[in-house]
Amino acid sequence: MSPPTDRRRPVARGTYFFLSYAHSAPPPGARADADVWVGQFFADLSDEVRRQARPVAGMRIGFFDQHIPLGADWKAALAEALGDAEVFVPLYSPGYFSRPWALGEQESFRARLTAAGSARLTAGHLTPVLWIPFPPWETHPELDGALDLGRDVPAYAEDGLRAFCMLASYRAQYELLLSRLASRIVHTAERRPLGPSRAPGLDEVVRPGPTDPDFVVAVLAPTRDHLPTDRDPAGYAASGRLWRPYGRRQELPAAEYAASTAERLGLSARTADFAQAAGLLDRRPAVLLVDPWIAASPDAAVILAGMVRGLREWVVPLVVTDDDDNQDASRWATEVTQLLHDAGLPQVKRACSMPEFVDLMPALVTEARRQFLKYGPVVPFEPPPEPVPSLRDGLPPAGSTVTPDPASTPDDPAPMRPHGENR
Repeated sequence: MSPPTDRRRPVARGTYFFLSYAHSAPPPGARADADVWVGQFFADLSDEVRRQARPVAGMRIGFFDQHIPLGADWKAALAEALGDAEVFVPLYSPGYFSRPWALGEQESFRARLTAAGSARLTAGHLTPVLWIPFPPWETHPELDGALDLGRDVPAYAEDGLRAFCMLASYRAQYELLLSRLASRIVHTAERRPLGPSRAPGLDEVVRPGPTDPDFVVAVLAPTRDHLPTDRDPAGYAASGRLWRPYGRRQELPAAEYAASTAERLGLSARTADFAQAAGLLDRRPAVLLVDPWIAASPDAAVILAGMVRGLREWVVPLVVTDDDDNQDASRWATEVTQLLHDAGLPQVKRACSMPEFVDLMPALVTEARRQFLKYGPVVPFEPPPEPVPSLRDGLPPAGSTVTPDPASTPDDPAPMRPHGENR
């Protein structure tokens, strides 16, 4: 009798699961993302999937966006990872459904499932998790699938899996649901593999941002045809917003990376040269990326002083240099920093390397937004116009009172939602 054969369809490459989550704004004073518990959960889930799996050669265990190299094109890297993933695991939180970036990841993966066709083939490939519980007034049809993971664990619906990950008192429940989730991932990836296929890029599935953006990334840097004498032209382009301070180590301009950070935090963003951004900077929070070599030209100090005078509190400047650059910019960095201080901007940050630039950006975006909410223009509330009465409906008899329809009675005002991680 011949030995039983493994009927699973071979997978040449791919990833067992893709972890998707809503990025959190870092708290005041912090420099990087506040998603440490997402990282811990990813490590725990990867260990459990690895323990249960029998991967073929070239099959990776898991992916989440902290794996993307610092200088990479984030959106292209995410599309490739989504196209390789067998199971998509979104961590549902109140913030997830208000973040176009997170929803874009989910819609991209769903497009792959639609292209695969058969419901039998695609069942189980999208396995959501309740990460943070939702307030009672907020409902989403997708939540039922997330609750299915732990219907026999009451605290799961009440507190969410993040609390299980954080608190030792939930250790037994955490390990139970972790093992259950890993088992579902392994079963789907090994018994009903999709195989790698194209996933649409985020720009293909996310609706275009509004004409008037939530956030601006402005760049004050020389263009290639207006460089200071003897300055190496590598990294410069026809527009300042295309400046690459770290050269070939970054696939996208620095401004695009900063804009992607704002988008991951739920803000539509636009990049612009500083000279063309004046109107936006007066009414939108912004990060201003400054190349200190802008101060190396004759009379630059006088010109710059006039340019940056009157910048609003919600424009947060970052002086960007490269410690690996053979041409020392420290003199110009000191001069530009002093000019910005003199212009009334006390908090001037400096990034001297790509890791430092990446590490600082979430905090700078959050700080600019915080300053805008504190000092920005107040938009007066205009109530909607009263509806015009229709004679077709008739009028109530004189002296009578109109009893409101209970179904249309407005709800009590909802309490303010506290700010917090993944909210």
